[in-house]
Formats: sequence, C-alpha cells, structure tokens
Amino acid sequence: MDQSIKTLYQDIAQYSNSEKIAIYFRNQKIRYVDLLTRVDLMADHLFRLGIHKDTVVTLLSYNVPEAIVTLYALNKIGAIVSVLHPLIPVKGLSDSIKDTKSEFLIILDIRYSDYKEELKQCDINTYFISTTIDLGLFEKGGYKKKFMMQLSDVDNSRMLSSVDKKYQFVSEIEINTDPLKTSFYLRSGGTTSHIKTVALNDKAIRYAGSKAHDILSRDFNGLSMLACLPIFHGFGLSMGVHAPLMHEASMYLMMKYDSDEIATAINKKQLNLLLAVPYMINRLMQNQKFRSCALENLYMTFVGADKISDTLVSEFNNLMEKHDSENRIYEGYGQTEIVTVGFVNTINDHRLGSVGKPLAGIKVKIVNPEDRHQEMPVGQDGEILISGPSNCLGYLNTPKKNQPFFTDKRVTYIGTGDIGHVDKDGYLYFKNRYNDVVKIAGFNVYLADIEKLADEIQGVFDAAAIYVPRPEHPYIHLYVENHSKDDELLKQELLIHLKQHLIKYSIPEKISILPQFPRTSVGKIDKKALIHF
Repeated sequence: MDQSIKTLYQDIAQYSNSEKIAIYFRNQKIRYVDLLTRVDLMADHLFRLGIHKDTVVTLLSYNVPEAIVTLYALNKIGAIVSVLHPLIPVKGLSDSIKDTKSEFLIILDIRYSDYKEELKQCDINTYFISTTIDLGLFEKGGYKKKFMMQLSDVDNSRMLSSVDKKYQFVSEIEINTDPLKTSFYLRSGGTTSHIKTVALNDKAIRYAGSKAHDILSRDFNGLSMLACLPIFHGFGLSMGVHAPLMHEASMYLMMKYDSDEIATAINKKQLNLLLAVPYMINRLMQNQKFRSCALENLYMTFVGADKISDTLVSEFNNLMEKHDSENRIYEGYGQTEIVTVGFVNTINDHRLGSVGKPLAGIKVKIVNPEDRHQEMPVGQDGEILISGPSNCLGYLNTPKKNQPFFTDKRVTYIGTGDIGHVDKDGYLYFKNRYNDVVKIAGFNVYLADIEKLADEIQGVFDAAAIYVPRPEHPYIHLYVENHSKDDELLKQELLIHLKQHLIKYSIPEKISILPQFPRTSVGKIDKKALIHF
C-alpha cells in the first residue's frame, strides 16, 4: 500500500496541536486542537457503545459541527458511515437502513420526531447529536424554543456529546489505518435512473483534495471554503469538508443555505472560497446584501452538480470585476461514483462552456452509448467514461452486470451515463444526462422513481415525469393517464403518496391528468408531444 495515502482521520490528526481555525460555525470558531480533542472523545464514546471496525452506522444530520466530529470519530474507528439526506422520506430511511444493514443510527435531535414511528419497526440502535453545544447562550435558548416539539421526543440518555469529559480516553481503540477499505455509503442515481448505494473508500474521498494546489493554483492553507453542500453529497463531503481540513485550512460550515449569512462571512473575511451549485449562485445574484458585500475578499468560486448557464456565469463574473475581485466561477464535473469533481476549470487553465480538464491521474474516454467499445472522434458527443483513483468500489447489493464499471485494455472505467465530448485541447463539455436523472437545487431527482410511485396508485394507467428547466425555477411536471377515477381525487391521492416517499425537490409542482397519452409507433409514451398538452 502507498504509505502516502492516509485515512480521513489520519489526514486531520497531524494538526492536533494546531491553534488555527478549522471550522467557522455561526458566531463560533473551532480550532484544530479542539476539533481533534472532540473527535477523539466522540470516538471513545462510540467505541464503548459497540461501534467497531466495519460496523455500519447511518448518519442523518444537517451540516453542524457535531456531525463533522461524529463523521471523523467513526472514521478513526474504521466504521462504515452511511450518510443520508437530513430530509430523506420516512420510507427512504428505513429502506436505506435495511439495504446497508446498519446497526446504529446517529441522528440530529431535531430530525428524530419525523422518523420515530417508522424506526420502531427497525432493529437499530438510535443515538442523538445536537448543535446546541456549538451555539451561543442566546442562540441556544432560541433553538430550544423553536424546536421544542421536536426535542420533546428525544431520549436524552442516548444523547452523544463530544465535549463530555467523562468519556475521555478510557477505551483502547485500534486506529484504522486502511484507506482502501470501504468507509462510506452514499446514495446516488448513478448511471441508471434508480437510487443506488455507492460504496467508497478514503482513497477516493480524499483524492480531489489531494490535488488542491493544482485546483487553486496556490496553497490551501490560509483559505476558508464554504461547506454548505450537505455531507451526504460527494461534492460537499470531499471538497467542502475534507479538502480544507486535510490542508490545515478552514471551512465555513452552514446548517442551511443562507445568502445573507454568506455575505456576512465574506465581510468578516471568514470565507473566500465558494463551493456551490447553480441554484445557489442564482440565489446569491438576487441577494442585494451579497451584491454589495466585500466581494474583493473572495478568491475563487467552484460550481458543480449541475450545468450552469453561460449567462449566469457572465453576470457573476461581471459583478466580481465591478468590485475589483479576482474571484471568478470555475465549473467542474463529477459524479458520486467518482465521489466529486474529476474535471475542473482553474485560474491558469479554463474555457467557458467546458467543465475543465481532468485532474492528474484521471482518464476520460468518450464512447458510443450503445456500444462502449466504439470510441468517438474528438469533438463528437458520446457517453463519458471516467477512470482514476477516485473510482467507487461499486454499488451495494447489486449484481455484477448492473455495476457501473466497464473495462477496456485493462483500464476500468466508470460508465457515467452522461453525454458530452472532449475538444482537441482536452477540455470536457457536458451536454446532458443520458438517463432520466435531473438536478433541482443541486439534488438528484429520479424521474423513473416518480413514475413508478405514481403507477402504484389505483386508477393510474400510465405516468410520465418531465423536467421543466425554467432558469429561475426548474420543476417537475407529472402527467398521468387516467381511465377510471375523478381527476381531482386522483391528484390528491398522488400527492399524498409521493410526499410519503420523495424528497421535496422531487415532488411534482404540476400534475396534469389526461384521458390518453400521445404514443410513438411502437406504443411508447411520446414525451416530446406530451409537453404540449
């Protein structure tokens, strides 16, 4: 094994005596020395509860310091962390617990009430974390008052704390030093239109961060990265959280997206690297506080997870130029199957409209999506295949034939299911997603899953979910073919059923009931014709 490749915990443990700021959160500052102390305390507590190497633990939380502490504590032990969206539907949580065979659930206290009834049916040890220990006295009181109802369901005897000294270093933990073993499960639609669980190791998670100097064209140390993208998101976990910490830099951690808070952090010089999805950039550009803040304090803005329009890029960059800021948007590209960004534009090497060149060590091949053995000529669209150190280990509980891998000339690639091309200079251009997986606010929306759930309702003859990419507000329009039921009653039943199973971004904003769908000559739904109804 290459001894230079570390685990995530080993990456940050080297700074255990550092007085530098690791995390900015609200009005608090957490130094590396304090962060590592908390991680070690939490690891000790978790180990004494029975969490050991390869124990599967589901973590469900917003981006709060205690979630970051828990993540690294579990990594120190060598547990496998299944990180979930904090707003995952109730059935989605129970399905994931069963799919990953999780033995423990660690959940943010204010999220528990939504899941308590379903969790009674799950054989899992549930423990809680809270953000109150990282709030000031005034904020702490307001937090408890605001979430009084949610917190009333929490068993405080099962509350974990990384600042409780009684757990300090009484157990013997054998620190995990294997960066190649499975360490994370993340959910993804991947190269199909159905949710899958992606297995990843530390080598893959930390790879993009290890290339930070190439990406930033300078040392990371001394900079602060926005950590607003959720930790269940490969982009957020790898680049928002771990990349700054592995270089003794800082992250500005946000529980939820807030344009005003971002502007305030920029003014305080606590934030100079933005990590965002197009939706967030759009929101920032509409926020007057951001437009008038000290934008000269920003250094770079990285955008991924979805395609950003050239118009929005130009508007953003023009605003930066007006404020004499060197900050510009640099678009990148990646998938959960390669953890995060594998291609990125940089200060010294960028081209508008492209998603940049591959990071060192990443290979790309453009092939015919119907025959991956046929490589496409330079400049011609095809399916994007990616190979490199950040490749995932595969899909959990999935037959070999349905894994995302394709091997050609002894090189194993990830078949992305995305369409694009590479120009003569090596820049990658992403065009669209080959399968029906779209992005809204940076989150995957699986059209096939929406259609499948709609088909479960009695009276639905057929269903088609269509993505409407309206620039200011993209949404899903669900069309249903109904032969037997009252239209309004059917709409109500559909919404109730969909809300029970889908995250809010996947809920159709419009539902149209039709007596008959337009069809192609072979009987398939003609979606191009359907959008005109």
